[in-house]
Amino acid sequence: MKRSPAPDLAGGTASDPGQVRAVVRASMVISTLAEHPYPMGIVELAGRVQLSPGSVHRLLSTLVGIGWVEQNARTAKYRLGTRIMGIGATGLVSNPVVADGKTFLARLVERTGHDALLTTLVGMRTVHLARVAGAQTRLTDFEPGQSHPAHAMADGKLLLAYLPEEERRRLYAVEPMHRFTPNTIVDPADLERELAKIREQGYAVDDRERFESGRGLAVPVLGTDRLPILAMLCVGELPPEPAGQREIVNLMLSLAREMEQHLSSIGDMPGQVREALAARRS
Repeated sequence: MKRSPAPDLAGGTASDPGQVRAVVRASMVISTLAEHPYPMGIVELAGRVQLSPGSVHRLLSTLVGIGWVEQNARTAKYRLGTRIMGIGATGLVSNPVVADGKTFLARLVERTGHDALLTTLVGMRTVHLARVAGAQTRLTDFEPGQSHPAHAMADGKLLLAYLPEEERRRLYAVEPMHRFTPNTIVDPADLERELAKIREQGYAVDDRERFESGRGLAVPVLGTDRLPILAMLCVGELPPEPAGQREIVNLMLSLAREMEQHLSSIGDMPGQVREALAARRS
């Protein structure tokens, strides 16, 4: 029996010409390596991206050749390469979302005295892109690329809340949710209830869930499709009562909307790429 052409991730079939499918598949491999906290072998990686081991091996060979992926000579497992990390670091300097975003973080710090950050979600971890330190800061020195477990931080919970449910379920299996304080949410069912609350109210709270020394508040920075592209995070000795928190949240929401308008006006407002990458799950 003649087999039908396999679906193409870009919307066509496996027999369609062009290189879009190859680019999407390579991005799947890179994204999956970034999401996982440890190097991966070909068979494990192939299962995660739902491609054959042969296809993954060919993609990895190309990515190793251009320095975007590296292979451990002893274990033969793969991790992101130093060259792609350099490319990402360059983007932190030149990207207007980060560079211009610091202006809005500075205004938040001026009003609250607490640290303000812009973060993004990579797997089950939030990655710091920009920070302005407040007068009341208790955090260590900021390093771009520093990450924290998403389930224990306001910004991580916020960004998780707007992922498709099947994507969240997949991520829960990638990295265990560890407990950092008595308040840390470590059960997926409890976290799902927290995320539903976040979607309803439009912001997230970290009530001493990562560090016992402080709280966090996070609001979304929305892209062209009105889904979060970043989280704006305020951390420190924030008020424990909802009324005091709400005052800060209102300020953050106002700054986030202003930031979105600014980025749109200069043509640098990004949209989501989730649909293309999510096709690997279909």
